[in-house]
Amino acid sequence: MPGYQLISVVAASLQTSQETLLDFSRKGWIKTATRNTDVYLTADQRYRAKYILYLHGTKHLSDDQIQLVLSVQPPPYAASQVDEILKQHAAG
Repeated sequence: MPGYQLISVVAASLQTSQETLLDFSRKGWIKTATRNTDVYLTADQRYRAKYILYLHGTKHLSDDQIQLVLSVQPPPYAASQVDEILKQHAAG
């Protein structure tokens, strides 16, 4: 499928597991496409997954915090804005 990569390829390139990416999909954070039994991601969803991995692994955000950041911040994502987003929405 042009413009799509197998989820296994994306997982390897992001140094994570397919199960982690599928979990992101179940949570509604990324969208996957299935053809036959193969699962694919588009480049923009790979970018989104990479950002989620950063939020989880480097920033140590909870699922609720990740959901908040993703709902407030449109692409292109700016890691420098994460703390401000969390601060603004904790006060509100």
